[in-house]
Amino acid sequence: MSTVPPRWTRAEADFLESLAGQYPIREIAGRYRRMATIEGWPFRSNQAVHLKMVRMGYHTRVRAGEWVTTGGAADLLGCPCARVEAWLRFKRNREILRPVWRGAFRYVSRRAWRRLARQRPQALGGFSADRLFALLEDRDLAEQVAARYPRPRGDWRIRCLETGQEWPSAVVAARELHVSQTAITLAMRQQRPVRVLGMTFEALRETA
Repeated sequence: MSTVPPRWTRAEADFLESLAGQYPIREIAGRYRRMATIEGWPFRSNQAVHLKMVRMGYHTRVRAGEWVTTGGAADLLGCPCARVEAWLRFKRNREILRPVWRGAFRYVSRRAWRRLARQRPQALGGFSADRLFALLEDRDLAEQVAARYPRPRGDWRIRCLETGQEWPSAVVAARELHVSQTAITLAMRQQRPVRVLGMTFEALRETA
């Protein structure tokens, strides 16, 4: 015979509210259970905590607070999520950022992003001080990185050989030309035109 879990108290809800948007759901659930042991609250599973927070109107994917998803970091920087994911493919960046999997998402702490800005500032090149501040939450550090590395590491620009037009990245070109990024990057690797466009592209590579 199943038992109905006890109703949430105002104190429990207030505690969850204090953590909303700050940590991944498993971290919030773990913190709740530690507090529950102290306060004598009932045991609540990760799923129970998740459902309660959804009912309270809080998203359980962190895009603000101490921990942010890779998508959240991309939102704050104003760049494609694929660019943030690409940083994590480099071993040195992963060692510095120490991403944590929570369900289907990877989270990185603000402290780790600041560590990357200090140890490998070139990785964050090309963003304005305001964008960097939104992620790092350290104005002086953001301005130092923006001033020292005004351009991205390497050069993401591409150019159409037929027209001479340039775009800041294949992502931007694909969006403007209504084709997939894959169609453009694959054609560049194979040194042929994008068939649906009849346009040939080249990558520009300058060291930042």
